[in-house]
Amino acid sequence: MADFRAYIDDFNHITIIIPKSIQKNKIDTFEARGNDETLPLKVVQHETSEYHHKYVVEYEGFIFLNKSYTVHDNDGHYAELFSGKIVRTEAFDDLYSYEGKDLGVRYTPNRSTFKLWTPVAKKVTLVLLDDDDQREDHALNYDNQGVWSTHIDKDLDGFKYRYLVYVNGVTHTVTDPYGVASNANGEYNFVINPENCYQMKAETPEFSSEPTDAIIYEMSIRDFSIDESIKATEPGMYQSAIEEGLKTAQGNQSGFDYLTSLGITHAQIMPFYDFEGVDENNPKDSYNWGYNPSQYFVPEGSFTKNPNHPYERINALRKLVDTFHKNNLRVVMDVVYNHVYDLTTFPFEKLVPGYAYRYDQRGIRTNVSGCGNDLATERNMVRKLIIDNIMFWTKQYGIDGYRFDLMGLIDIKTMHKLRQRLEHYRKDIIVYGEGWDMPAPLPKALLAHQNNKQVLFNIGFFNDAFRELIKGGTFDLTHKGYALGNPEKSKQIKQVLLGSSHKYIQPAQSINYVACHDNHTLFDKITLAMEKTPKEKRQKYQELATAMVLLAQGVPFIHMGQEFFRTKDQEENSYQSPDRINKIDWDLIDKHQDAIARFKKLIEIRKANPLLRLRTKRKIAELTSVTFSDKSSALYRLDENDEHLLIIFKNNDAKETISLDRDYEILFSHDDLNKIEDGKLILSDISATVLKGK
Repeated sequence: MADFRAYIDDFNHITIIIPKSIQKNKIDTFEARGNDETLPLKVVQHETSEYHHKYVVEYEGFIFLNKSYTVHDNDGHYAELFSGKIVRTEAFDDLYSYEGKDLGVRYTPNRSTFKLWTPVAKKVTLVLLDDDDQREDHALNYDNQGVWSTHIDKDLDGFKYRYLVYVNGVTHTVTDPYGVASNANGEYNFVINPENCYQMKAETPEFSSEPTDAIIYEMSIRDFSIDESIKATEPGMYQSAIEEGLKTAQGNQSGFDYLTSLGITHAQIMPFYDFEGVDENNPKDSYNWGYNPSQYFVPEGSFTKNPNHPYERINALRKLVDTFHKNNLRVVMDVVYNHVYDLTTFPFEKLVPGYAYRYDQRGIRTNVSGCGNDLATERNMVRKLIIDNIMFWTKQYGIDGYRFDLMGLIDIKTMHKLRQRLEHYRKDIIVYGEGWDMPAPLPKALLAHQNNKQVLFNIGFFNDAFRELIKGGTFDLTHKGYALGNPEKSKQIKQVLLGSSHKYIQPAQSINYVACHDNHTLFDKITLAMEKTPKEKRQKYQELATAMVLLAQGVPFIHMGQEFFRTKDQEENSYQSPDRINKIDWDLIDKHQDAIARFKKLIEIRKANPLLRLRTKRKIAELTSVTFSDKSSALYRLDENDEHLLIIFKNNDAKETISLDRDYEILFSHDDLNKIEDGKLILSDISATVLKGK
């Protein structure tokens, strides 16, 4: 057992901590031994506390981090040299960055090659288990740039594997951070043969590659079909997310048939990489949204009947994406790279302690994400993992877009590099995220938040200004926005309807929304803000808010169920609430067929009218305007050559007459009593009304 602790903190410094029970007085002589050499260590700093001596020593030479070294004092005491803060130095990142595309396993029927990155490990062993769980151990050899590798000359299809890694005096059991298949709850990875995976057949649905042409609809695999009323064959799982023929109690379309009937272009699916918080062997015993990353390259196993099969979850997810594409729906993947679920179990901390997470100036891990850790995306091998992961999902699963959780904690360079890689591969992939400006320990100029929109021009941001102005305060439940009858802030309402040019450099950066999985559903927010208002009137306010999302300049984003007044029983944060709270209540479909029909009609209007999808601030300034009537109705005009649209957002029930400047016909109105008489539009109630000039 070592007598004290010694950490290599830089390429010429070691920190030594010796208990006073071993060494009472300061000494001046240390040396490091290893790799068949002895390095004298010069004390350059000494501090003492009640129980310890702390020394900082210098050395000349090069210490190979994959080799074992010990530090000795002149009294015969010693310690194994551990990796310390050196892993967070720029020199370490430069020296040990690996650019190869072969981390993980490369399979052929005759040989499989295993590669693992851990510059500071002293020994790495591959543990293989065959179908009968017979174990084989194979030593990996150190190559260079921190990579260890070995190859096995036989067919390993379906073998389980993981690693034993000796780092900083401890042998850790770790899974492969680049593993693409897993048994339940991530105990082992599998070696797989890509030829045995479901072969995707459908072409990617046509899309202009302009984000303003997208209509994004957020959904969850589990919530989508877990409701017993639609009698899904595999409720809450991949298979029933694409199951056709499901009906509500009254015979209306539900499930996948309902989804494909809406006219949306992109389904944003909440996390389906492997996450923790749900026991994959007993998924009904717990619930989690999935913002708990565990294995980035592996599909979540709780969405399959047999999470222990090497291929089942892979094939089910590939079939899901393929079926979405076949039905003209694109898939956006919800990804989380700002934190991991448990830094102590995520492989990076065992493979390279202290490397993958951010630390403050005191050497304490930061927790800006609120999840116990913040990934250091600015470090080369974390950045590589993220970009490799995005390209993996894009190429192997055909994913069409990415929504980034807490994107404001990710560094700009990472976002630029992954965006470049995506555009080189396919130019029609959309990227957007939560661009909140958060207090990370990096300069604000280096982070991908919305205040840096000028250097993130091809990335979108959830527009919190739109949300707060239209809906009302997310965190102030009594506050009502414009769509809930508040006549104030007309200038700001105009700005967000016209693409938020005050905030972003182009309308494609503005992801317009009033509800998502976070916080209260829109209907619950309206109910809490207007408890004494009749339900029918609250529903009118909700339809108005949804119409403003769909008709404003920018990119519309809809939370599933927003069109039929989804509720979560007023629970604000349902990330681990039971299915009865989170499920899609398909009975609401039967109750609100008229509202759903109006929702579909608005989507048709948006898709049919390019004036609602303008791509530059200049065009918006030239072709659109917003004014307000005496009764606070917003008059939103769009004119180009012979195309004329007039949209009126009316946020109260006072009867109103608006003079028209040309002949119009009503394309759409929430209120059947709204009509045109003698060149005037007569409005009766809370509504959005779309007029087209003749």
